[in-house]
Amino acid sequence: MEVKTFAFFQIAVLIALGLHLASAGSKERSAPQSSENSIDAEFCDTNCTEGTDKAWSGCSAGCFCVHVGNSTEGRCMMLNGVDDYTAEEANDEPERLLR
Repeated sequence: MEVKTFAFFQIAVLIALGLHLASAGSKERSAPQSSENSIDAEFCDTNCTEGTDKAWSGCSAGCFCVHVGNSTEGRCMMLNGVDDYTAEEANDEPERLLR
C-alpha cells in the first residue's frame, strides 16, 4: 500500500512540474491558432510492412509508414497542411535521426 501511495504522489508531482514548466515564461497572451498554419494528420486506407532489405512498402502516394519500436508492420499516414515536408522525407526521417 505504501508503494502505491508513494508512486501516486510521485506521478502527481511530475505532472504538476510538467504543467508548470510548460507554462513558465509565457507572460504574454498567445495568438489564436490560425487554421492556415494547422497540420492535419490522418491514417490512410493501407498498412505497410518492412521488407528484408529494410525498406518499407505498402503505402499509397502521399502517405508514409508509421510503426512502433522494432515492429515490421505499421500503418500508413498522411499529413495535410505541410508544404515543405513530403512523404519521402518522412520515410527518411528515422535514418537521419540515427546518424
